[in-house]
Amino acid sequence: MIDPYSRRITGLRISLTQRCNLNCKYCHHEGEGRTSGEMTAAEVLRIVKVASSLGIRRVKYTGGEPLLRGDLNEIIKGSVAIGLEDVAITTNGTLLRGKASELNAAGLRRMNVSIPSLDPSLYHSLTGGDLVNTISGIAEAAECGIKIKINTVLMRGVNEGEIRRFIELASAINGSLQFIELENLNLEDSFFKDHYLDLSKLESMLERMAERVLLREDMNKRHIYIVGSTPVEVVRPSNNPDFCARCSRIRVTSDGKIKPCLMRSDNLVDILGPMRGGASDEDLRLLFLKAVSLRSPYYRQT
Repeated sequence: MIDPYSRRITGLRISLTQRCNLNCKYCHHEGEGRTSGEMTAAEVLRIVKVASSLGIRRVKYTGGEPLLRGDLNEIIKGSVAIGLEDVAITTNGTLLRGKASELNAAGLRRMNVSIPSLDPSLYHSLTGGDLVNTISGIAEAAECGIKIKINTVLMRGVNEGEIRRFIELASAINGSLQFIELENLNLEDSFFKDHYLDLSKLESMLERMAERVLLREDMNKRHIYIVGSTPVEVVRPSNNPDFCARCSRIRVTSDGKIKPCLMRSDNLVDILGPMRGGASDEDLRLLFLKAVSLRSPYYRQT
């Protein structure tokens, strides 16, 4: 699938639920507003299979918190059986303990874990959760052999002083790290204004710290800074035309609508309704192609 701006679509990001056991102040809820329900495991897997037939090679399951789905293992196992190059999840990690080995047995080999702070009291104030649960969960997952990337949204006046601590944690679990710019999506304007942090200075700092710098061809040609032996990436989507120009991902909301762009909700294409109404796989493929035809870079060169 190639959109009108010559961007080939190879990644699919599916929200399995908008339910979550935390209440993170910085969460953009995958760009979703009020939802009308959730898809079944069979419906999710049918969408993935159809998308795979159109050239999708990677799928990532998000939320809300995907570990709240009792059928997550079934979804992972079914996705792996389709033959995708990569099947991953994004989680807050608080429910991993006791579940990591089952996820690994289902075929999960990679996950992103969102952690905004390594200070227990600050973590609790930002999320409402207990940092101990997350740390023990990722330790168990790492022990199972699941590769972990820590996602940290950096916020001015909040956690920008923890950069080295996060690098140390990623190194300790033999994982990787991703610092993410705060996005003005589903946030209060005052929160974004108070805490937005331009990450260009961080990139300069990491370049000085890094033993070497790689280029990630499959993801917006993003730089990977190797600090010690730990890969560190910086995600800067806000007002970044380069980020949008290389976007290779399309999304499906938790209530079954194809979402061409994270930042927009005015061009959704319903796929679950037609599926439940008896649509054929070819009908569903045409819906994906329609959604791809609606894609345009949210941030553009002026």
